[in-house]
Amino acid sequence: MSQKQRGHGFTLIELLVVIAIISILAAILFPVFARARENARRASCMSNLKQIGLGVMMYVQDYDEDYPLNWQSKVSMGAPWTTLSSKADFTSSSSVFWPLFIQPYTKSEQVFYCPSSTYDSSGTYGNYGVNRIILKDGSSTATALSMAAVPSPATTYMIMDAGIYRLNPTDIKGPGAACNYLPGTGPGSAVNLPAMSCALSGLPDDYATGRHFEGVNMVFGDGHVKWLKSETVYREAAKCSSGTCSGTASAWNALLDNS
Repeated sequence: MSQKQRGHGFTLIELLVVIAIISILAAILFPVFARARENARRASCMSNLKQIGLGVMMYVQDYDEDYPLNWQSKVSMGAPWTTLSSKADFTSSSSVFWPLFIQPYTKSEQVFYCPSSTYDSSGTYGNYGVNRIILKDGSSTATALSMAAVPSPATTYMIMDAGIYRLNPTDIKGPGAACNYLPGTGPGSAVNLPAMSCALSGLPDDYATGRHFEGVNMVFGDGHVKWLKSETVYREAAKCSSGTCSGTASAWNALLDNS
């Protein structure tokens, strides 16, 4: 009688070798997949900011070449503020914030949320912040900045990934409890600022790491978008001795030629 041959199974050594190879491949590929995923998010964020930048440029054309303010009081705006949006993220009990001034041009509110940010439930502590030197505060004595007053809009910061809806150089150099921070400048980053106290739990998850590969996406004064290292944005802020960057040539200062 012929004897059936039995199939040869894996030995323990062979099985361990296969597992080791799979583990090595996973260790190599998972970071690649994570980086590819973040590249896609960064591209989506840049698309958001490009739409926002174009929205600002259209606003400027409609409002006598003036940039919008970063907030206005509901009292000064009157009744029409209620028709700007049904979404409460970009309003407070007394104020309306800059995304709602741009939303009629972007036709979307989702563009104001970065896909790499884990916090998206409040526009006040939202995903993008403006340079307060260009989009000025809406105080009772505020006048909007004219685009003609900006000598070098193509090299001047306007809107960026941020932890609050508005930032100035002082915020970048030393964030406080109001979560007014630039992603990628916290403990362990190239800038290595001290840990911040934030009133909203879990918000500064990108304070140290940066929102996009230790950097942020930036809209410049002419509407174009570029990725910058957070350290670069910080160095420009460090040139300034005040929140208005008065008298200092910096990418933050809209009133001086920064080229």
